[in-house]
Amino acid sequence: MPQTGDRHHHSHHQVVLGFEGNAAFELEGEGGDQLCLGNGCLVPTQSDHAFQGLGDNRMVVLDFSVDASIDSSIDHEMLCRLFDRPHYFQLDAQFGSLLTAMAREIDQFGHDPHMQQHVSALLLHSLYQRLTGRAVPGQESLGRFDLSRIDQMIRHRLQEKVSVTEMADLCHMSISQFHLRFRQVTGMTPYQYVMKLRLDQAIWLLRCSSHSIADIALETGFSNQSALTHAVKNRTGHSPGQIRKQASAH
Repeated sequence: MPQTGDRHHHSHHQVVLGFEGNAAFELEGEGGDQLCLGNGCLVPTQSDHAFQGLGDNRMVVLDFSVDASIDSSIDHEMLCRLFDRPHYFQLDAQFGSLLTAMAREIDQFGHDPHMQQHVSALLLHSLYQRLTGRAVPGQESLGRFDLSRIDQMIRHRLQEKVSVTEMADLCHMSISQFHLRFRQVTGMTPYQYVMKLRLDQAIWLLRCSSHSIADIALETGFSNQSALTHAVKNRTGHSPGQIRKQASAH
């Protein structure tokens, strides 16, 4: 990972696994952490994140398409469940040994795209089992997609993390069915939609309330004032303070 810091987002899911050395990482809504062998993070599509290598380091980075699996052995529902939100995780020594062995295979045979696909699938399956403790469920009968009920749940729990699993359960749908239907209806992933509602409410409070910016960040589910400021600037081009001044001037 480069020692010059960077911040961006992308249109694919990403797994970042510590391997050699250390790297600083910051996930939208989750704050910062250091990655090294034994831990890592999941970065869903369009999730803003920052990173910087801390001296000599090597990280294993796996990219997965949202709409199409890299390999037939990677189930779409597995991706939906794993990447329902950005988060960090810790792993056991056995996974560390597997990662070391797979990294050696990539070093030796990385030019072979089939090898890359099989290594990615193996690591993802192992990661899925450790983080969820369950197999990918089969398809369930189609449930009723009700966006108004989903809105109500999200708005009622703006300060909390609302997972894709909870939203799918509310509609009595499997995660893969729900994820696809949600994108058809809203044009966004569930995570993007939750962040939109949080940001909508935060901007409304900035314009219409006297709450401090720090309090508004906590009330709307942002990890801190800095995270809210970054999101508001991305949406509007203005800082929270500027939005508040504009509202008071009218």
